[in-house]
Amino acid sequence: MTRRRVVSFAALLAVLGGIALLFAISVKGPGQQGPGEPSDAGSQAEPEVILRDMVMREVRKEGAQYRLSSEQATYLLLAGKLSATGVTLELPGTSGEVVVRAPKASWDMQNRQIFLPEGGSAENGAGWSAAVAAANLSLPERILTAPGMARFSGPGLSVVGDNLVWRWGEGKVALELPKTRLESVRTFRRGG
Repeated sequence: MTRRRVVSFAALLAVLGGIALLFAISVKGPGQQGPGEPSDAGSQAEPEVILRDMVMREVRKEGAQYRLSSEQATYLLLAGKLSATGVTLELPGTSGEVVVRAPKASWDMQNRQIFLPEGGSAENGAGWSAAVAAANLSLPERILTAPGMARFSGPGLSVVGDNLVWRWGEGKVALELPKTRLESVRTFRRGG
């Protein structure tokens, strides 16, 4: 007798849950999103993970380790994409790590590309740094490309130009239409 009541009670809960779900779908209607839901009309929702004050480390077969820390991030599970704000990215380089800081970043993990839509800054352990308005980082090629105006500086040297290409894996930089300011060795030694 008790078993029959438990089964009946479970069946009643399932029916009530189904009715509530159908009511929620009919009230919401297709194409309408509730608070906090993706706003892509017509597309199916993708599972996502919201992370705050997160640190993510990606280790690849070739041994390269990439570390990203962020104030807030959203990871789309099926697409393998991460969007983050308040970003610090650490990349392995020939002269130690390259540290990239940016207000926003979008990381396509399948294609191993990172886009900095609002720009940012990068620096390495040897004293070289760059500031860009927007940039794309290709992790397999170890290249930072920045269309538009960019500033690149190092010990005793400051260059402003267009279309920065920084091959941090090789330690090479290319910049179109550069305007260079060289500092004397004495000035550099006094300042350092």
